[in-house]
Amino acid sequence: VTCDTIIYSTLIKGFASIGDADRAMALFQDMRTDGVQLNHIVFTALINAHAKNGLMKRAEQLMEEMEKEGCKPNAITYSSMIRGHCVRGDLSSALQVFHQMVGCGFRADAVIFNTLLDGCVQHRNFDLADELLLKMKNTKVAPSNFTLSIIVKMWSKRGDLDKAFEVVRSALEDSTGPKVDAQVGACIVGACIHNRAPERALEIFEEMKTWPSFDGPDNNTYSALISGLPRLGYLRKAVELTDEACVRLNTNPGQDKRLLAPSALAQLFRALRCERVLQELGPSLAAKLRKAGMAVDDKWLAP
Repeated sequence: VTCDTIIYSTLIKGFASIGDADRAMALFQDMRTDGVQLNHIVFTALINAHAKNGLMKRAEQLMEEMEKEGCKPNAITYSSMIRGHCVRGDLSSALQVFHQMVGCGFRADAVIFNTLLDGCVQHRNFDLADELLLKMKNTKVAPSNFTLSIIVKMWSKRGDLDKAFEVVRSALEDSTGPKVDAQVGACIVGACIHNRAPERALEIFEEMKTWPSFDGPDNNTYSALISGLPRLGYLRKAVELTDEACVRLNTNPGQDKRLLAPSALAQLFRALRCERVLQELGPSLAAKLRKAGMAVDDKWLAP
């Protein structure tokens, strides 16, 4: 079977989607050897595959080759480059690509801004995050649910829990803005744990169960509490919430059916051992978890 541009493009996109840059590049070389016409879909997929792995020098070379072949980068191409630079923590280069994209006439959407904001928060460049949020507002780019979760994480890392709560409260009151979803709920609970405020974490956790049309608390929220509360002196409450999660995450219509994070459960059982209550609470807890379809490592129960 003779492979044409469409077949090659489909195969390269497939390998790129799983981050297999080597196999994607092998097909690219075959395309060149066979004299098959290249297009922007192929180049964008290759750039994305390399960017996912933080291989930005090769991604930049592909960008140059793309332009030499007369293929114009599109918004997805620029987005992949921005994401790749953010993965590496090179926010300066990410911002440079952002300005290049805007200069070429592409409008930055919430996905692009979220990529940059997430990079800023991950690498603690809060001043740049503030600038981007202002630019987002001035260019009338509507924030998404993911934007909210990033902003909550930002204020958490800045140590300003009140600001994180303000973001959530404002979103709950604004019927025209992004909806507070389970991811945002998990982030505000995680912010409380990060800032050593277990009582606030438990208060907002109970409150979110009453929020209208809220799709949480989800497994990430429970996992954050189960792993974090024992470190803050609330071990038995963590066990209680694990019991609750076994029921709630598996029976409530519309609730997240994914399992609790194994790392969170491992931390909980370690805490039970350290506090010398493993024999008292461990076996019954393990039985409930297994009944709910969650894996329990026998090593967790070892004295």
